[in-house]
Amino acid sequence: MPNSSAGERLVRTLKPDETKLVTAALSLRGVQRRFRSGRGVGPIDLSLTTGERLTLLGESGSGKSTLLSIIAGLEPADRGVIEINGTRVDRVPPGRRDVALVAQDLPLYDHLEVQANVELAVSGLSIDRAERAHRVAAAIDAADATDFVKRHASTLSGGERARVCLARILARRPSIALLDEPFSGLDRGRRASIRDLVLSTLAEANTTVLLVTHDETDIQPDGRTLKIDPEGCLVPI
Repeated sequence: MPNSSAGERLVRTLKPDETKLVTAALSLRGVQRRFRSGRGVGPIDLSLTTGERLTLLGESGSGKSTLLSIIAGLEPADRGVIEINGTRVDRVPPGRRDVALVAQDLPLYDHLEVQANVELAVSGLSIDRAERAHRVAAAIDAADATDFVKRHASTLSGGERARVCLARILARRPSIALLDEPFSGLDRGRRASIRDLVLSTLAEANTTVLLVTHDETDIQPDGRTLKIDPEGCLVPI
């Protein structure tokens, strides 16, 4: 994956004179994936600009997770075109797409400490050691994970795992964050605060966010919302 943000600052907002340069961060044209059962997703036409936040609402089996897997390159599309920052990527391997996917189970390397988990997120980037260390430290701080940075991931609570996943995204600085119901496993007492931290921090970093969920309370404030119907097609709310 290319280095998607070479600047020193972790959080960056666009200056007024830069708004004319904003282009589509993600573009889907006729993207479709169908399985033998007939279930699947698409055809999907969708465009997100840099820094935009989109929530896709849909019930289980509507194709929400399949769509994210296609964008991330983990699942092939039967047809259609996927572009990230103007470059076609539907035949590009997952590791070379400028996206980060956080699944519902908040996957981490459980045998490693938090620090090592975040460091692995930047291990493949073409940056020097000092920049790598800066990104990791800044991301852990922004994700409010400094208090448990030396703990193994296997010992973390759901909310702590969510913050480490956020730190991994912030350290890597992808153009697009794909969130597959990452808050559904959190207890109600912590869910709202963790959700607000994750979404607000990604917004401050100007990361394009595509969140899929079945829960309307996860709808991103100041963002766009669409629905995936039972046939796997997008419909307005």
